Amino acid sequence: MLNNLFGMGGGAEVYITISPACGMEMIVVDKHGNVKTYGQVPLDYNEAQREIANYEDFKNGLETLFQMRGVNPANARIHLSVPTVWFGTKEGLPLLLDDAAITNIVVGELEQTYVFKRKEPMPFWFDALASSNSDSRNVFYSAVQKEAITQIREILTAMGATLVSVECSLFADLKGLFVTGIAAEQMQDGYSWSLMIINNSGFQMLGLQGKRILEYYEEPLPIKSYEGEEIYAAIENAAQIALMSTPSSALIVLSETDLVSAEILAGRLQFSGKTIFVEDNQFRKEPLMEMSLNIFAEDHLKVSLHSIGAMSPAGLMPVDVDFLSEGGKNTAVSAVVEIPLGNGQVFELTPAKATVMAIVLLAVVMAPLGAAYFIANNMFAKAQAESSALDNQITQLDEQLKQYETKKEDNTFDPVAEIEHVLKNNRTKIMAYAALGESIPENLYLTYFLTGDDGKVNIRGCADSVEDVYVFFKNLKDSLVESKLRLSKLDLKSGSLDNVVNSTVSTIDNAPYIFEITNMTVGELQQFMNRLAGKGAPAQTNNTSTTTPANNTTADSNAANANAGTNTAQNAQQPAAQTAQ
Repeated sequence: MLNNLFGMGGGAEVYITISPACGMEMIVVDKHGNVKTYGQVPLDYNEAQREIANYEDFKNGLETLFQMRGVNPANARIHLSVPTVWFGTKEGLPLLLDDAAITNIVVGELEQTYVFKRKEPMPFWFDALASSNSDSRNVFYSAVQKEAITQIREILTAMGATLVSVECSLFADLKGLFVTGIAAEQMQDGYSWSLMIINNSGFQMLGLQGKRILEYYEEPLPIKSYEGEEIYAAIENAAQIALMSTPSSALIVLSETDLVSAEILAGRLQFSGKTIFVEDNQFRKEPLMEMSLNIFAEDHLKVSLHSIGAMSPAGLMPVDVDFLSEGGKNTAVSAVVEIPLGNGQVFELTPAKATVMAIVLLAVVMAPLGAAYFIANNMFAKAQAESSALDNQITQLDEQLKQYETKKEDNTFDPVAEIEHVLKNNRTKIMAYAALGESIPENLYLTYFLTGDDGKVNIRGCADSVEDVYVFFKNLKDSLVESKLRLSKLDLKSGSLDNVVNSTVSTIDNAPYIFEITNMTVGELQQFMNRLAGKGAPAQTNNTSTTTPANNTTADSNAANANAGTNTAQNAQQPAAQTAQ
């Protein structure tokens, strides 16, 4: 909880969702919750057993997603959301039962179902909203197969990743409906509404008040055995009684199967209130919400409601479902204290909020004691290092000043200004070499690199793919923020198509795409082209550094030292980003 609250912890935060209609999706976010990349691959799901059909396919799909989006799975924190395996309710439990006893009762109920007769359940339960004068306790419960989660954990562990949470699609869908704004009105306190979820096994009907689940009903239907119009007629007939017995102001129809269009079904159902349809399948025509610029445009339509809800922050709903939580329980729904704030406003204090507030208060009280030493220690070490570096720099400058003062120069020579000019020149070139070394992808090669003390940069090269060029360009811009770089040229080499077809190994000669990145004007570029062609190219000076590497490495240290007195920019790979700015 501390890691989530204060943003601590290493590795990437990766959200993996599995659904029959959308396959396997992956969303990677940064420590601020911003989407860094998205990927999707098909994955078969056994709806009869309600689990992944083949775990070897799951492993291969994961490896494909990580490679496709350039994400290192090592130390990644995986948040998994799977299709809802089972959801039910247990009513009339004695108030004196403790949590352990309720867990045992829930497990007993689950073991009577066909799914968990052969597989051990991993349960999660929470208290239903009950009236204050109730003499019994009602709970909702859900479960996934423990064996399935164990296999998934082993696959992730072998990759170096860590499985940190597991939830199911039902609760991810509820969060997704809220963050997309589709059910923002319905999820206001006191609003009664219904949610109908259709999948290949039938449909689920939930009665809700705001964000709280009040009722649950499931109707199994062999939807795959019907054809065309028969599917809608079967669902309509089965759902009509449930709709009539559930008084609500709005109905949201969510289809998670490619066999049923939520739009068509919503138009056929006899419901007097407001009807909203959501396509989480092949019938989706528009993205469910405005997508991050880091997601490829062609992927916007693929991002499912399940995936959006799975990556939503905790605390949006009264219950945060996690099958890995201790005891598989959560009682946040019933334990709510209402604190009047005046003007008719009420603050709801739940155990989750109280825990967070207690942690924050404890951190505020203890921070001056614990953090003072840590901060002072770091500041002292940093100041000592900076002081030592400044002393060395001052010593060097004093020596240079003494040398200049002994020389007989005319009155126009300013030794201090000259030293500042040299330092600025070296710093500009060092930054350029460092940024270049940190930004080069694996299959991208540089053929020319020029940098000057005036901040001008010109880079030419070739690459195996357009995506490699855009990844390199975006990383370079992120490193040289004030350089105003632009991609001035991106084209195919002459005869590159034949090379691509006939080559099996990536080399600088086979790379089909050529590019040029610069912050020069058109006139400056023309002078640069003339220089390359040998038309009156000026002699190399200390004011401009130019390198011509043969592969995807930056200039060697000798060239850098000769031109600018800088160190070699080390060659480094960066994870592929989704798009170039």
